[in-house]
Amino acid sequence: MIAPAKPIISLVDKSFKQDYSKHFQLTIRIALDGFSFVIYSPEKQRFVGIEHYRFHPLSDKIQLAGMLDEIMMKQAWIVYPYQQVKVLVDNLKAVVVPNPLFDEKEKGNYLAFAQAFQDNSRIITDPLKTADATLIYYLSNVLVAKIKDFWANASIRHLSSAFIESTLVGNKNIQQEPVVFVHVRNQAFDMLVLTNQKLRFFNTFRFNTKEDFIYFLLFAMEQQHLNPEKTPIQFSGAIEAGSEIYTICERYIRHIQFEKRNKSFDYSYVLETLPWHQHSLLFNTSQCEL
Repeated sequence: MIAPAKPIISLVDKSFKQDYSKHFQLTIRIALDGFSFVIYSPEKQRFVGIEHYRFHPLSDKIQLAGMLDEIMMKQAWIVYPYQQVKVLVDNLKAVVVPNPLFDEKEKGNYLAFAQAFQDNSRIITDPLKTADATLIYYLSNVLVAKIKDFWANASIRHLSSAFIESTLVGNKNIQQEPVVFVHVRNQAFDMLVLTNQKLRFFNTFRFNTKEDFIYFLLFAMEQQHLNPEKTPIQFSGAIEAGSEIYTICERYIRHIQFEKRNKSFDYSYVLETLPWHQHSLLFNTSQCEL
């Protein structure tokens, strides 16, 4: 197992000084297929950098911990002390329960309906204040130990929690009619439906082919009584114009767009070339309470 020698994206403003890391904040995504982070300056109220590492999907969290070790040996400044560190764990072992139905004592039973038992893992609950719900998931003990070893002050949340909360906050008081938000991951996607600024539907779907993708998307829309000819879909994550997934979606869905830059924040000029929608979730996490 050999970590990438260099990130495939490295856009960092010269105002970021590694030796003054305590003046900056990190938001990090950790997954079996990659590692990314954005750098934020509270003093300037501006995002000043992003790095993204991609590797062949690993088989387990032990391999992932080893890959992170290799990256940090080459880029030691990433684990310098930072003012704040948020870590988003990207896995598929999660379920959302509305708060009126949630009982902390039953969290293991909720999760058992959707996921097989995970060895050497703990059950975590992320409170989703804006959604009035709770996200429950398995979190690897090995990965938690590695994260805390690197960043003792890190707060750890699930990627889907960030997607749900940031989408609700970012669309507060904006749209009334139903809108579908889709965040594409590695062979999976999160689908969220908002109506009147409220969470109407959320689920995660696994897929292997473009046909799987469009089937699950259209089926979920049908179950929610949403017309593909009228209901807009906003994409983010691992999708781009001209890709197989995007092309097949164009056949069946009339109104498609990519997520645009969040105007609530300021950004360094070095980020102008960034394919924005692919990394927007890392930036948008800063606007929600997690």
